[in-house]
Amino acid sequence: MKVSKIILYFVVLVVSLLIAVFTGNAPSDSLNGFFSHILLGLWLCILFEYVSKIKRVREYSASLNNFVIIFGGLLVGTFYGIWGDFTTILQDVVLPINVSFNIWTLILAVPYLFFSMILLSFCISKYFTVFIGTKSIDARPFMIITSLILISFDFIYLVLGGNVFQNIAPETSGINLIILLNLCVLVIYFLFAITKRRPRISGFSMRGVSNRLNNIDRQIEDADRFADAARQREKKAQAQEQQKRDQRRRQRDLERKQSRRREQEEKARRKQQREQERLQRSKSKSSSKPKVSRTTSSSSVSKKELLRMKPKTGVLTPDDFKCIFCFELPSTSDGHRGIVLCPNCNYPAHVDEFKNWVRTSSLCSRCDGTIPSSFRRNPKVIQVKDYLRAYKFWKKKF
Repeated sequence: MKVSKIILYFVVLVVSLLIAVFTGNAPSDSLNGFFSHILLGLWLCILFEYVSKIKRVREYSASLNNFVIIFGGLLVGTFYGIWGDFTTILQDVVLPINVSFNIWTLILAVPYLFFSMILLSFCISKYFTVFIGTKSIDARPFMIITSLILISFDFIYLVLGGNVFQNIAPETSGINLIILLNLCVLVIYFLFAITKRRPRISGFSMRGVSNRLNNIDRQIEDADRFADAARQREKKAQAQEQQKRDQRRRQRDLERKQSRRREQEEKARRKQQREQERLQRSKSKSSSKPKVSRTTSSSSVSKKELLRMKPKTGVLTPDDFKCIFCFELPSTSDGHRGIVLCPNCNYPAHVDEFKNWVRTSSLCSRCDGTIPSSFRRNPKVIQVKDYLRAYKFWKKKF
């Protein structure tokens, strides 16, 4: 990295020298112009190194209380401010009064002096130490010594410069305004540094320190409360999202169960319809009647048995005596089929349709009650005419 910087600086100086030769400012033609071009290239190199130094210091979040940055900036600004009286480049007068102030000093000297003067004032109000390499010195003595050196240099130049360098720069007239202002500011800094005392530790207000610590504690507490509130909001949002996911999952499960149940019921209904169609075809082919179960009740029933045939419901209607599968009221035309009552709800069903149903399900199609296996194997069959007698008996009470 250092080699590349040296090469860069060398290239800048060579380019400045070539520009001086091509513009007619060779040493044999104009020694003043030749040195001015060299100083322009040197100013660019110093600027690059100065900015790099500030950048390295700021990378560590450190203050600019560095000897090179403060004293070096003052020295470079003073030198280029003085050379503005001798150069033949950028000599346009900015202020038409009896002072020496041109574009050269405005561009090359003022930025260094202004920035370095601010840092020098910090040696009184802000900095406690100034670093020279790895060593540190007290900022106040450094400021006093630096001010004395530069005050002496500026004063000597302002008093003797016009007479000593008259032969070198005969076109120079008036007092150098930048050096004069620099001298005045340095004198003010010097007097202020001598008269002002640095505050002691006991000079600080304990109330102010306490208030500052309290403010820091409040800021920490506010940050903690804000973080806790944010965590609570996040947890609440996560809980709500989880609740929504659970609700959607339960809804999907319920829909799947209902869908499966509807499919099973639809399959059972289709199977029952196919079985009925098969029985009807078999009836048309054969005139023989199917055997009635040995548990068929007798044709004569008592009033007590008629009462037992009543479906278990609060309000009787004619629909309560219809078959729970074909939804038709038993008639004398299908007397050979017989009627079976559910042991749970007492609702009727034709024998053949009941047997077709219990082959695939052990639950009642009407009340979803469990039908005992013994009843499924050997159901109690009631003759249609006896059930119609019960229907007529209960029809009077509708």
